[in-house]
Amino acid sequence: MKKSVSLIIMLLTFYISSAQIKTVFWRVDNLTQIGGKSVTVSGSPKVIQTELGTAVEFDGIKDGLLVNDNPMNGATEFTIEMILKPYSGGAVEQRYLHFQQDDNNRILAELRNNNNLNWSLDTFIKSGTSNQTLLDYSLVHSMNNWVHIALTYKNGVMTSFVNGIQELVGVVSYQVVNSGQTSLGVRMNQVAWFKGAIHSVKVTHEVLNPSNFMKTTDFLGLQNLEKNQLTSQISTNPMVTSTFLKYQLEESSNVSIKLFTIQGKEAISLFDGYKNAGHYELEINRDYLKAGMYLVVIHSGNKKSVHKLIINP
Repeated sequence: MKKSVSLIIMLLTFYISSAQIKTVFWRVDNLTQIGGKSVTVSGSPKVIQTELGTAVEFDGIKDGLLVNDNPMNGATEFTIEMILKPYSGGAVEQRYLHFQQDDNNRILAELRNNNNLNWSLDTFIKSGTSNQTLLDYSLVHSMNNWVHIALTYKNGVMTSFVNGIQELVGVVSYQVVNSGQTSLGVRMNQVAWFKGAIHSVKVTHEVLNPSNFMKTTDFLGLQNLEKNQLTSQISTNPMVTSTFLKYQLEESSNVSIKLFTIQGKEAISLFDGYKNAGHYELEINRDYLKAGMYLVVIHSGNKKSVHKLIINP
């Protein structure tokens, strides 16, 4: 059990920067909400199981997700990361990530399908009267493979990466945005549909060293853990005064529910005992917890579940 918890804490810690740096991490694994924000669905995207865990598949014709949030809000510098799998057979121009406050303030990550043989990364920033495109058709990547793409910006310079390798650098004047939405799998005006699967999106309000980027291989360990996943959810997260942990036991067993700090130190044991099969609800009260980020770890027999819990000041 300690080994499993350590792996989970190690991986989650990798995706969460210090409290001073805003980081938004979205697992694209359902059609209802992304990062706790409401989603508008176009077409019939599918939730699929992959070697990296759950992802959402887009048909390249009519499938898209519009998230009612813009993780770029307030950023003066940033790193945008995404893990996706482009499929062969799609259109030449495909937009899979689109942040937009308005038509004059938007960021897009795209691909160019080179005759279904391979693809090239295309990134674009438009900010007021300034804009820049980074695209080189000679830089190509294989279809039907999981890939990590990234775009950074700081002090007028934008840089693109594929699998941690720098590709192109350009100059653009970027102005801070404070509202907007995000489109996944299609441009926001519903053209240039993406054919493939999207696993995750991460935005950090800081330029990261490529050695600190996400990697597709990071999620292989989590997928092994998910095979024995308990059904559970936290009702209100972040929480202010209290929240409820709801979970289901398929069979009677000893149950352990603990809170860990993000550094891996046990903060408190919420329950440790025997329960019969059934549905349960446990209140988590902030009276005995400081504001911050925690991991809620549930063990029942050989099954487990982990949730990130944020407690607001």
